[in-house]
Amino acid sequence: MATYRTTASVLRLRSGPGMDQAIIGRLPRGTPLHGLGAPVHGWLHVQAVLLDGALTGWVSAQHVGPTTGAPHLPEPPWMAIARQEVGVREYAGAQDNPRIVEYHQATSLQASDDETPWCSSFVNWCMLQAGLSGTHSALARSWEHWGGRLREPRVGCITVFKRQVPGNPGAGHVAFFLERIGNRVHVLGGNQSNSVCVGNYPSADLLSYRWTA
Repeated sequence: MATYRTTASVLRLRSGPGMDQAIIGRLPRGTPLHGLGAPVHGWLHVQAVLLDGALTGWVSAQHVGPTTGAPHLPEPPWMAIARQEVGVREYAGAQDNPRIVEYHQATSLQASDDETPWCSSFVNWCMLQAGLSGTHSALARSWEHWGGRLREPRVGCITVFKRQVPGNPGAGHVAFFLERIGNRVHVLGGNQSNSVCVGNYPSADLLSYRWTA
């Protein structure tokens, strides 16, 4: 699954693959797009990264190009798995999303709700589905010493951030690297806006890029 940028001055994001589909957004030139599948008759299903969040829809393939924000290396197998989970989100109210509960089972905590922080559970689950061993911990910063450190990131590498939480100096967040834009690091992860989606975090909060040993 490739990562793209828009090349038109303004590109319409549509609800489906076709000119007759509703316009759900207008994307300025250079907007990062993360591919969610193979092209369909000249249209790409993408998630557009915007300043106030992300939008998922369809764009004309003739108006996008490859990003130059990250090394052009093959994506690791766990990224295809992670991308398929985009859109999974917490349920409102007392009910719990069983998919998120399933993510938790990849850790020793094995939480049974979708309110327990689950970014590390998601990463562990993706690695398990890819036939690899993660940290088995629900703590985001357990990934800080997993595998080996990368000096420069590549798409899919484990990305660990610190978080400023009063009374919890060990707080953190973990997700999969997509690209760096300015002073922000864009990642695909779980428990981002209560869902699996693309988010971005300050470079100043970055702790480590990790890759399987």
